Amino acid sequence: MQDEKAAIFEQYRGTLEGIAYRMLGTLDEARDVVQDTYLKFDEVVLDRLQSPRAWLITVCSRLALNQLTSARARREIYVGEWLPEPFPQTVGSDRDPVDRAELDETLSVALLMVLEKLTPAERAAFLLHDVFDLSFAEVGKVLQKTSAGCRKLASRARRRVRSDRPRFRSSPTEHRLLLEGFFDAAREGDLHRFSTLLADEVELYSDGGGKVSALPKMLRGAEDVAAFLVAVFGQYRRRGTPVSAASHWLNGSPGLLILEDGAPATAITLEVEEGRIHRIFAVRNPDKLEIFSRAPHTTNGPS
Repeated sequence: MQDEKAAIFEQYRGTLEGIAYRMLGTLDEARDVVQDTYLKFDEVVLDRLQSPRAWLITVCSRLALNQLTSARARREIYVGEWLPEPFPQTVGSDRDPVDRAELDETLSVALLMVLEKLTPAERAAFLLHDVFDLSFAEVGKVLQKTSAGCRKLASRARRRVRSDRPRFRSSPTEHRLLLEGFFDAAREGDLHRFSTLLADEVELYSDGGGKVSALPKMLRGAEDVAAFLVAVFGQYRRRGTPVSAASHWLNGSPGLLILEDGAPATAITLEVEEGRIHRIFAVRNPDKLEIFSRAPHTTNGPS
């Protein structure tokens, strides 16, 4: 029976981690929620469950909702901009994301930032129905609300998401080319090249968590963003710090891990629209980069 339970849980582990991460925006907290879900699952009598999947999703979602309340309280006192923890996906696995025809927008930093503006119930209703295909009756069991109430929650969330979503999707190839151009322009101090890459009202978000240097708030405008990035890489050169970039699939799209003297320093993802970079998300908080230190990274991107 225990082996059967373990097999069932492993079948849905990816779904549960996906729900918890999109709810919380942090990997460690998401995995804690999934582990707590497993411990509760271990205590139930399997034969009494009509649908193990529904039970697991319900319990995981409720645990994530509870965790989100305390997480939001911590973010209110967070130093500087808060960005979601990078979600790396392994290249070369059976579910190699590089082979996907489209970007996974449901994991994007841009979407997670929009979800932060929703109420916990709106966030859960949108994710469970629109992303994970639960019926509103099933969502109602999670949120302990009526189907009609959950439909309204998801509708409000959907309007907010649509208003912030890029009008034109980019391709993974376009993303990679812009990332390579972005890194090369910053490293070479090429302001002219930046003018061909950045949208006029580009936004740069930098998350240092008060532990490393980072912008205290969002920086907007192509000239200011380009000048800032060129200045940062100029400091690397003056200090003699070796800098390279490793390609990673991050949050559903191509991203870069910037290495300072071989150590993970910044995880970068972009929001791209109409062939230009509209938002740059730079995670520098070392606590959020620990996952890259726990596993080897291959510098197979621009260097």
